[in-house]
Amino acid sequence: MYQVLLVEDDTAMRFLYTKMKAWTECGFQIAEQASNGKTALEILGKKSFDLVFTDVRMPFIDGIELLRQIKQRNIETNVIFSSSYDEFEYARQGLILGAFDYILKPVDEKKLENVLTRMKEKLVADTPQEVIEPAIQEILDSMQLSDTDGKFIHQVAAYFSANYGQIITMEDMADEFELSKDYFGKMFKQQFGCTFNTFYSLVRITYAKDLIRTGNYKAYQISEILGYSSTDYFTKIFKEMTGMTPSAYKASLEKH
Repeated sequence: MYQVLLVEDDTAMRFLYTKMKAWTECGFQIAEQASNGKTALEILGKKSFDLVFTDVRMPFIDGIELLRQIKQRNIETNVIFSSSYDEFEYARQGLILGAFDYILKPVDEKKLENVLTRMKEKLVADTPQEVIEPAIQEILDSMQLSDTDGKFIHQVAAYFSANYGQIITMEDMADEFELSKDYFGKMFKQQFGCTFNTFYSLVRITYAKDLIRTGNYKAYQISEILGYSSTDYFTKIFKEMTGMTPSAYKASLEKH
């Protein structure tokens, strides 16, 4: 799901937006909310979003100034404005500054669906299409995820694909993404629905199965390649995740 920061000073409007199905139907999720541009900038300083959906007129920092600050701080995101008919001039200023589009209030689901559909097309087009290893794609499929569900998910899948079969730590990935380890871990869990360690275990066991299928490696060798502390621990994890020991898995392949 593409992550959305909803910025709207009207509490009732924020509630109304959260009840609209167009978000999820178009592949978006309202991940955070802010009541003004000042709070939105604080959130944007700690977390990344694919889209900022913001009202134009707000206290403290309005939508136009919010967009200016986003550009000045080189925050990578897209912006869509919502505005009343008599605020069209403000919305036009936003387009000049680089907003993706604006939508007139009152916002109905059809209008929202139309603009989000075009937004998703842009996001997909902007996402670098690195090759995703079939094994990584299989894991994403099993989790009902897609590497097109958002930039973060795609980049993680691409990183695991480029380093498939190598020992990876969360520190390595946090450094690659230029994020703190704690923040990377929180973002990973939010986007993937599981911890980094859980996902990495899936990757390692998938690679272990690939090695077993070659018939060239014994369990202790695979354990060393994957960086497990001992063969017994590797066997334990393998059985927990596949329902059989490495030797039993190998035997099941030989039967076929």
